[in-house]
Amino acid sequence: MSAAEGRTRPRWRVWAVGAVLVLVVAGLHVYRNTNVLTADRFCGELVSAAKADAVLPGFGRLDAEGDGLAEGMKGTVCEIEKSSVMLGSGGGTLTVRIGEEDGDAPLTDPAWPYLADESFFSGEVTGGVDAYEGWVLLPEKCWTTKPVIVKFASSQRISDSNGFAALVTDTARTAAARAECGAVPGEPGKLLPPRSDVARPVSEGRVCGLEGLLVGGQVPAGTQVLEAGQTAPADLWSCTLYLDDDSSGFVRDDGFMRYTATRDPLLVAAVRKSPGTSEGEAPDGRKAEVVGARAIVLPCAQGALYLAVEARQQYLETRKRHPDLPQRDAYFESFVKSATETFDCGTTARH
Repeated sequence: MSAAEGRTRPRWRVWAVGAVLVLVVAGLHVYRNTNVLTADRFCGELVSAAKADAVLPGFGRLDAEGDGLAEGMKGTVCEIEKSSVMLGSGGGTLTVRIGEEDGDAPLTDPAWPYLADESFFSGEVTGGVDAYEGWVLLPEKCWTTKPVIVKFASSQRISDSNGFAALVTDTARTAAARAECGAVPGEPGKLLPPRSDVARPVSEGRVCGLEGLLVGGQVPAGTQVLEAGQTAPADLWSCTLYLDDDSSGFVRDDGFMRYTATRDPLLVAAVRKSPGTSEGEAPDGRKAEVVGARAIVLPCAQGALYLAVEARQQYLETRKRHPDLPQRDAYFESFVKSATETFDCGTTARH
């Protein structure tokens, strides 16, 4: 063996070992930081891997823990996590829940998306998303004793509202198809986002965009009032009032008064299933279904309209300092009067 051959063989061994290491590292990168080798759908094929990957920030591998659709769609829970071995790659967790809920839960339950920040969609698909949570109401054929709702919660802020809405809607479509209880389109309708990213001063006489709604005499004199929510009228709408005062952080963030309205047929049907719903009257004396202390469903020529008012923490705290502030029913009465005009529900005869 020549001296040249002795020097050449070790070099080839070094190159071979190096090539193997490169392949191993590349394989680990593909496995731990991408979804090349993962399934197309997770959670018993309910959730699209591509759509989940698109809404979670950064890059990494998706893994899921949880079963598919539960019996009767009650108590379905699955968790999808994006993780990576590379620092600063982002990630996060999506938790999917499918189950029975009170019909008005998306509009009243504090565990659901905050209405002032929510982008709604209505029509063929009914639901909403904010930066952390989203939901879609399944068709009535999927319900037994209560409405069934698909709900997502993210551990990280989601900046793509349209992508998030598409993920929740696609999951709802798959769930309904699996349960053979109705058709849900693969994509949501046009999203109705809040009018602005931050609360803005109200316009007296058109508070929250409602014809004739005033704040004069309903807040302490000299207090500036701000509003946040969607443009009225809309099939699914909400507006929250805030007092620009010295309220503490939590109290201020919770707001003063929240108004909600929907004429979405599926959501109205869900609200009607809320516990305690009964026949009664609206503040103006017309026939109505009473859903709560200040929540009603009105029969209108264009279809039923749900209206609700909820006093928030700022109202409760302010009334302690200003006992002459109107009672909650006064806000409900003025809201119903303005909302029926704005939402074109003033044609139903009183009984």
